[in-house]
Amino acid sequence: MLLEQITSAGIVGCGGAGFPTAAKYNTKAEYFIINAAECEPLLKTDHYVMNHYADECIQSIAAVGKLLEAEHIVIATKGHYTKEINALETAIHAQNAPISIFKMNNFYPAGDEQIMVFEVTGRTVPPGGIPIEVGCVISNISTMLNIYQAQHGKNVTHKLLTITGAVKEPKILEVPIGTSFDDCLALAGGATIDDFMFINGGPMMGKTGTQEDFSQQVVTKTTSGIIIMEKRDFIYELLEKEIPQMINKARSSCIQCRLCTELCPRYQIGHPIHPHRVMRHLTITEVPEDIDDDPIWKEALLCCECGICEAIACPMNLLPRQVNKYVKQRLAEKGIRYQKNDQPLTPSLMREYQQVPPVKILLKDGLKQYADLKVENLQKYETPRVSIPLKMHIGAPCEPIIQIGDQVKAGDLIGRKPEKALGADIHASIDGTVTAVAASITIERRDN
Repeated sequence: MLLEQITSAGIVGCGGAGFPTAAKYNTKAEYFIINAAECEPLLKTDHYVMNHYADECIQSIAAVGKLLEAEHIVIATKGHYTKEINALETAIHAQNAPISIFKMNNFYPAGDEQIMVFEVTGRTVPPGGIPIEVGCVISNISTMLNIYQAQHGKNVTHKLLTITGAVKEPKILEVPIGTSFDDCLALAGGATIDDFMFINGGPMMGKTGTQEDFSQQVVTKTTSGIIIMEKRDFIYELLEKEIPQMINKARSSCIQCRLCTELCPRYQIGHPIHPHRVMRHLTITEVPEDIDDDPIWKEALLCCECGICEAIACPMNLLPRQVNKYVKQRLAEKGIRYQKNDQPLTPSLMREYQQVPPVKILLKDGLKQYADLKVENLQKYETPRVSIPLKMHIGAPCEPIIQIGDQVKAGDLIGRKPEKALGADIHASIDGTVTAVAASITIERRDN
């Protein structure tokens, strides 16, 4: 019953790339772990959910834990989130729920699922593997709120997100999926600077874009935040620098200091990934022709793209993450995957002392000035027009089941995942008339 409700509601993970939740829960697990770390600095959406929807989340967490037959149900959050922990503990006690809270240190990326598995259980997910291979299933705390709503007959139609940075009124928004970023910015009082760039998501793993791109963006099921910021050379370089430039700079400037490897979170839990070796490999190969089935190139497939190597580690301002991403793309084009083996995994003895505080990220990215902004107020908004992408999750894009001119209501099914494909259904987020059906479905609100 619960799995059917999750499927029908079109729920995908709120904390990452949008893995379809029903597919993740079609298993049994020893540990059910809730990611409540709010890993990326500046984002406050999960804070809001914990503070204002703790009862609802605890109900759904307990229900999913029962579905998975989990022996341990654990909410992993940061120990200094005292207000949020109090709210969760109050709800746990009120419901007598079999749920514990694991308090993590304040480091990045505490919310990476493989890092969280290691923190909570001491187990290392195999390189190239997923948490269920060590008996764990992980979901984001905001996903649990969507599950609660699905249990009460509500499909995923709206999204909670943070808008912050260089805006007049930083806040939490609740808007229909498909709402334009322009509308979101207007709800925050507009930008405080004339010439800005933006991050769709968090400062480290979010997607950066220029002001010219901003109006083309819409809120999706996985939109966690919008950060408006001044143009910064370091971040702008990620947008503008092309792969040949990155490679040439790496060849000429990499000093093989190993810091990118020593601070790599996946290396620290024992994975055989060494970004400095990949950078060194660039000096002796023809790129892209020689990127092939090579043990060193294949190490790049283990990169989680957290960005510590380039935002914190590298003293030469090189871009190991971008190089790894490029290598991964080239290997994927050739159908080359990481081959699992039984190699022993030895976590780094220095891991505890090499964890990166989020404030270091903000300093490097030029965002420290926004660290203390109060982002607590919620504003709900019903836009007159939405443009809902047919692909906003891992897996196959949905197939439209409506036509131009159709009248729909919020919650109606408008896009169905292909049969037997990985994906999640998509629903109308407002009442209105379908005015366009392409890669996105546009709905215009009816006049009352």
